Amino acid sequence: MKIYFIRHGEAEIYADDDFERKLTRIGKIKLENSFTAFANNLEDKRSYKIYSSPLERAKETAEILSKHLDKDFEVKDYLAGGRIRDILKTLDQEGNYILVSHEPFISNWIYQLTGEMKIVSRGSINFVEIDSKEFIE
Repeated sequence: MKIYFIRHGEAEIYADDDFERKLTRIGKIKLENSFTAFANNLEDKRSYKIYSSPLERAKETAEILSKHLDKDFEVKDYLAGGRIRDILKTLDQEGNYILVSHEPFISNWIYQLTGEMKIVSRGSINFVEIDSKEFIE
């Protein structure tokens, strides 16, 4: 299974509700540039499903990405903080995924899957290839 973990882009510092924080103009511009390069280099684009956290900044990030990949995305509540083993159980084990989420979840999931400690900055794209059966049994 191939998974790209994408942290949402730069977001507003303040909103009445954390779920409603939106991307900044600069955050959107940076994502546009990053996703243009990503889309041009991603092999087998059609094989990837895009899932997003329900928080506004993640959904906006997924919208920009889906435009570049010409694919729809789905909102999954578990991307706002689920356990990676539980998330893997919901995925088709033969599929490939792009998961748009948040910190500290992404760096924690990557560590649990690979043992690698990573700094996951806003808008970053992080690739992991795993045998998911190893983690869900």
